[in-house]
Amino acid sequence: MKKHTIAALLAAVLLTVPAALPAHAQEAAETGDTFSCIGSVSKMFTTTAVMQLVDEGKVDLDAPVTDYLPSFRMADPRYKDITVRMLADHTSGLLGTTAGDFMLFDDRAARPHDGLLEELATQRLKADPGDFAAYCNDGFELLAILVEEVSGESFTDYVRHHISDPLGLVQTGTPWDTFRSSSQVETFLSGRIPFATDYCMDIGSGGISSTAPELCRFGSAFFPGDTTLLSEKSKKAMATRSLEAPYEDCYGLGWDIVSHDDYDAAGVQIVAKGGDIIAQHATLVVAPEQEISVSVLSSGGSSLYDELMALSLVDIALAEQGITVEHPEPAPMETLDSVPEQYLGYAGVYFNAEGVCTVAFPEGRYMEITSLTDTRRKVTQYLYTTEDSFVEMDGNIATGKAVQAKDQTCLHFGQRGGHDYLLADSYMDLGRMGGYRSQSYMLQRADVPAASAEAQAAWDARDGKKYYLYSAKYSNCYYAERPAMTIQTYPEAPGFAGAMSIVDADHARSMLAMPGGRDILDVTMYREDGAEFCDMTNNAMTCISEDAMEPLGEDVTEVALHTGRAAWYTISDTPGQTLTLDIPDEAAVYVYDAYDRMTYSSYMLGYGSTVPLPSGGKIVFVGEDGGTVKITR
Repeated sequence: MKKHTIAALLAAVLLTVPAALPAHAQEAAETGDTFSCIGSVSKMFTTTAVMQLVDEGKVDLDAPVTDYLPSFRMADPRYKDITVRMLADHTSGLLGTTAGDFMLFDDRAARPHDGLLEELATQRLKADPGDFAAYCNDGFELLAILVEEVSGESFTDYVRHHISDPLGLVQTGTPWDTFRSSSQVETFLSGRIPFATDYCMDIGSGGISSTAPELCRFGSAFFPGDTTLLSEKSKKAMATRSLEAPYEDCYGLGWDIVSHDDYDAAGVQIVAKGGDIIAQHATLVVAPEQEISVSVLSSGGSSLYDELMALSLVDIALAEQGITVEHPEPAPMETLDSVPEQYLGYAGVYFNAEGVCTVAFPEGRYMEITSLTDTRRKVTQYLYTTEDSFVEMDGNIATGKAVQAKDQTCLHFGQRGGHDYLLADSYMDLGRMGGYRSQSYMLQRADVPAASAEAQAAWDARDGKKYYLYSAKYSNCYYAERPAMTIQTYPEAPGFAGAMSIVDADHARSMLAMPGGRDILDVTMYREDGAEFCDMTNNAMTCISEDAMEPLGEDVTEVALHTGRAAWYTISDTPGQTLTLDIPDEAAVYVYDAYDRMTYSSYMLGYGSTVPLPSGGKIVFVGEDGGTVKITR
């Protein structure tokens, strides 16, 4: 049988070589292969490390995590039931991602890794451990800490000594041993702005970097008979679904995909893992029995696009072995002009981790979902089908001018654990890139207790108000990508603040209990020195109200910097303003237009120090204690 290790790399150029590189990085610089962060594909390295310790008899997958991390605590007694396996298959019940300073531009920080146990000690669980799977970065960062505790090595050293070295990988590691490589891929924001490299500091969940050829070599370690890293028993366990439940995420250990209908029909098992940070993306797809390993790394795009490219390459390699994989497109559905009586009672308020919507059945003819979170109140319409589902339509059903959407989505109602849900069968037609199918829980029906009049009024007073990132490090990527959050309340959905349930005048928490519902938030509002702050209690970040911002007047000629206290200013409506900035080391400045779109950052490459100010925008100065940004006009 012919082995295939196919490496595809997009958008690769070199950055500056640092003054001193470790020996293995110097060797890597000579190979000429472009180097990129593989994002969540890093989870496969973490899982491999754990399974090596399982092979050595040092870790039991079904033992409580506290057996290996006695300092692991949470503000929820159920944490004691979390096993090692539950961290690896996303069924732990952890809230999701304790982000903090976990993604940085051209910088490193130990806090996201070293401070995770401290952060988790204040958090609750969103579900009973083992109840359902929901993608969880914190689980893999915990596994990295577990590897360190059991092995006695740092996670960086463990990957080097037990994974990279045995495979001969010289360009694979964490930011602590591969920082500012001369082979680093060039990165861009918005697909066009040259920007400083983004690094993920949650090294166990997303921080490893590699090259496409080396990632392929790692993938080939999962071929039958290759015991360089793992026993056959461990590889089989990793490639086995943790759950068998329709519409629920059914991960392997580490792997996102361990079963795919199109390949299963051809008698081929594939395993796959994708990953994304801000500007860098990756996918690894392996067909173990056919000895095919494909990796795609990209600067820009997404891991979904990388996955579709990887699967196309897998198909080519399979065809060489005489195996044809069919990828059928969904057939149009046969629709009806009325909704059965049994479904009309499902009208009401629904929500997920992203927002709140209403479900209605106008005149009993069709289903209509209205997003309350979308400021334009986006409306999506569905016709009932002969297959007892609702298919998405483009156009307006009420006027008789509607056709089935090209990207087919069919919804079903289902029940689980006492809750009603909308379940989705989705197909995205991506043209020449192919199509992408998925099944998921889409929405949970709201069962939110009414807030007190006082609490509702307090949150209504915040409706539409924005809160801007305040506590993050100057290099935090969120300043460029997601600098603000907006509080919303809805007359149609009392008791909700955003996608959270109002607890009292200053607290809201997510009530989401849905398979696949990842990265949910609880928030606490507090006041200090006359300003209101929003503390995302399980996200290690604090935001400050826009009401606390002062205007950047002509008299502001310098801004003193303070660690963990971003200095935000509003920009006047006067057009044509510019500033010249003198920014010290360990500091950054970001500028935004009136719609909070970043127009300037000191991490833009080759931009210079003279900055135009957009009318009605905002500017933030961030840095360490003792620093000062000087301003001239």
